[in-house]
Amino acid sequence: MYQFHVAVYEIVDDPSLDSTISWSKSNKSFIIWSPKELFTKKILKRFFCCNLSQFITELDTYGFVRIEGSDEQLEFGHKHYFVRGKPELLTKMRLQAAMNRMKKSAQKAKARAEAEKNGSMTLRREPRIIIHADDARMKYKQIFESSSTIAKTPLENRFRHLRI
Repeated sequence: MYQFHVAVYEIVDDPSLDSTISWSKSNKSFIIWSPKELFTKKILKRFFCCNLSQFITELDTYGFVRIEGSDEQLEFGHKHYFVRGKPELLTKMRLQAAMNRMKKSAQKAKARAEAEKNGSMTLRREPRIIIHADDARMKYKQIFESSSTIAKTPLENRFRHLRI
């Protein structure tokens, strides 16, 4: 199973990538020396990220923060659980991230419930296409029993895999 925080640790800890991304002097943060190389070496693909901003958003999800005073390079650290030589702390990082997601989700649900209670929020629902079973059977026969296998309309495409 893919684990973002573990992959970050492994990449930062990989000495062959030190010119691109490495531990800081404090060993409690990492520095991205060359954001461009993250793409050319296809390092971000390991994280399923298309660009640097997606990667930074994911870092934020796990509690990483940008270190102040590092204007020239991008430096990120974690308050407690990202330390060189202590990969066992990563489990606590994952648990903290999960707890934060649960809290955020609960807060959103509470706010949504309050808004519904006060009547300040209207629910939007996607329109649904309802087709009577007899109409569906008729369309099915038209599509699959005709000599042509190419559907004439997008609606006919929708019924191409229908089993009645």
